[in-house]
Amino acid sequence: MKRTGSKKTLTTANLAALGAERLADLLIDVAEGHAQIKRRLRLELAAAIGADDLASELTKRLEAVNDSRARIHWRKHKEFVRELDMLRGLIAGQLTALDPTLALPMMLGFVALAEGVSHRTADAKGEIEAAFDAAVEAVAAIAPLALPDPRAPNPRNLGDQLMDLLLHGRAGLGPRVLKNALPALGAEGVALLRARVETTMAAQKRVSGALKAAVQVLADAQGDVDGYIAQFTDSQAVLPPIGAQIARRLAAAGRLDEAIAALDRSTPGSFVQLVGAVLGRPTPPGPGALDWEDAYIEVLEARGQGDLAQDMRWASFERGLSVERLRDYLKRLPDFDDVEAEDKALAHAEDFHDVHAALDFLIRWPAWDRAARLVLRRPGDLDGDRPELLEPAARAIEGRHPLAATLLLRAMILDTARYARTARYKDAQHQLLEAASLAPAIADWDGHEDADAFAARVAGFRRW
Repeated sequence: MKRTGSKKTLTTANLAALGAERLADLLIDVAEGHAQIKRRLRLELAAAIGADDLASELTKRLEAVNDSRARIHWRKHKEFVRELDMLRGLIAGQLTALDPTLALPMMLGFVALAEGVSHRTADAKGEIEAAFDAAVEAVAAIAPLALPDPRAPNPRNLGDQLMDLLLHGRAGLGPRVLKNALPALGAEGVALLRARVETTMAAQKRVSGALKAAVQVLADAQGDVDGYIAQFTDSQAVLPPIGAQIARRLAAAGRLDEAIAALDRSTPGSFVQLVGAVLGRPTPPGPGALDWEDAYIEVLEARGQGDLAQDMRWASFERGLSVERLRDYLKRLPDFDDVEAEDKALAHAEDFHDVHAALDFLIRWPAWDRAARLVLRRPGDLDGDRPELLEPAARAIEGRHPLAATLLLRAMILDTARYARTARYKDAQHQLLEAASLAPAIADWDGHEDADAFAARVAGFRRW
């Protein structure tokens, strides 16, 4: 048996004890026949010489990846992902430490590989996409350290590289990279690039969405609110998320009345919400509507209309049971008023039409006694196909409310058994055992079948 701390364990300290010469011999042996290991060693040697040598070696490899048209076989997929991670890591690590003005255009060159690589592999798990997303984030860390002249000749002309990414890069990456690279452009570089983008847009019959997004990024950098807004069509400006974006920028510029007008034009509303309101069961707002509400509340506060902002917080909570909205509402109330308001809010949640939204809120608040009471009152409304909600809720309340926790577990068990959800059979077996362990703590089953009767009923499902 290998002992903990054994000198045979593969650790940095144990390998270092072999000595540099012996390790070098081992690395040469290991690298024989392994192109990627050889490549990594060459890159490390180049880094030890200096930034220019490392940049030269990295450029050769990026060009090789870019020029290749061969499809990446699934057997080589993991190896290719590892190489991308290695190249990105060297650029973000050693090269940035040596010379960030070289590292930034190199990282942009890495990001530019995304479009070509996407046509050469299926990337079912999104590993290659994640590698390029990480590179986009790395640009944000490198850009503040790199301050080249944007009009300098290639390969250090960031304006040219960014323009090329906007025109030919993988969809969605160009504007994100541009936003992260802004610190390296400076005010003059931003102005020059915006002029180039707008000139290109003017010559296009159908304007590129990436270029419009780029103008918005650049307009934001210049504090040009109207330039940002101009990139939206009238039909886009009435959408709640876009109305919120416009309003926030107008508010930041001190144009509060215009911000309110932008929000009023983009008030959330849909046929589904209208029907829900008529039926007395309004649909909770989606993420876009919540963001719109956040923006409206922010603008009301900026206008000194705190009472209206509070009314909006409460109305939003009542409609969707947002924990965050209620917390914001309560913390602005005077002492003692907040206690009364909290009781009112929890009572509203307990009687909410959507039992799952109510349970989620009461568990997260937390108000576990009320959550248990909700379950005991409305066990038939529980959807057992919601384990992501019901299971943690059962865990939260099982100590003080074993019957309510048992009903939550049973809802999931019965759903699994009735519909033969084979992927959840093992979970259901654990839930049965957990429910059985709670049974001794239940003195009154309150009309529900006891543990033995329930187990017998579940066993009756032939597919179980």
